Amino acid sequence: MSTCSLRALLLLASLSTAAHAASEAVPGLTASPVLPAAPTQEVAPAPAPGPRRTVLLLGDSLIATGFGEYLQTQLAAHPRIRCERRAKSSTGLSRPDFFDWLEVGQQEVQLHQPDVVVVILGGNDGQALHTKVGQATVAWGKPDWEEGYRQRVQEFTTAISAPGRKIIWLELPATGRPRFEQKLTLIRGLQREVIAAREDSVHLDTRPFFTDARGKALHKAAVEGFRKPMRLRMTDGVHFTVAGGRYFANKVYPEVLGVLGLEPEQKHTAVPPAAPAKGRQARAAASPSR
Repeated sequence: MSTCSLRALLLLASLSTAAHAASEAVPGLTASPVLPAAPTQEVAPAPAPGPRRTVLLLGDSLIATGFGEYLQTQLAAHPRIRCERRAKSSTGLSRPDFFDWLEVGQQEVQLHQPDVVVVILGGNDGQALHTKVGQATVAWGKPDWEEGYRQRVQEFTTAISAPGRKIIWLELPATGRPRFEQKLTLIRGLQREVIAAREDSVHLDTRPFFTDARGKALHKAAVEGFRKPMRLRMTDGVHFTVAGGRYFANKVYPEVLGVLGLEPEQKHTAVPPAAPAKGRQARAAASPSR
């Protein structure tokens, strides 16, 4: 056999051996079967939040200062509430010549279309009833005063009412000033009578908030955010301290949520406003008699 023929036979034998080796399975390199991808699970969308409810705060210096500021802050912090506030110190229903709450109340509810209106008025009303042009009609203490004031409360509540709207009337808090309390007792009673007769209104009794177990005016109380019991009233015995305003707001806040049918979704803590300057305190404490 020639050298060329021998080389050809060796080459064919080598190729045959390589092919046979390649045809044998190598366990370590066996490919895993390709599995079908798992179906993607659809995540249900979060339920849409309910519509926001509007609360309107109306009142005198108690709404104008710390209490009103705290309550508005707490309500506005709730994701389901929008809160508006209109206040004027030294005002009430006796002197529309100075500030006409009948007109202003109508304007505010038309502007904001609230679901709930929170009202506190009357601390300045122990005086003669005047007309819008300033004419005194009935002097304080006269028999006709009660009927005249009752009618003004009725007219005001009617002016701010609407189908589906609720009114929360806050009773004037106990002050601990005996002579002033004689006036407030009459005013509270007339307001309570009118509000109780309305199906769309709630009269909130505030006596448990500001009297102790013996029925005496509460001067100090534990207030959230303060380490020790705090004085609730300023030196005039009527207006609230910074702590007192926060204390009162913390009492009223859950009552408003209850009327709205809402639960507190989280803890809403109001940031205390700066203490009023001495001049502002003096103006707030001044008697509004005109």
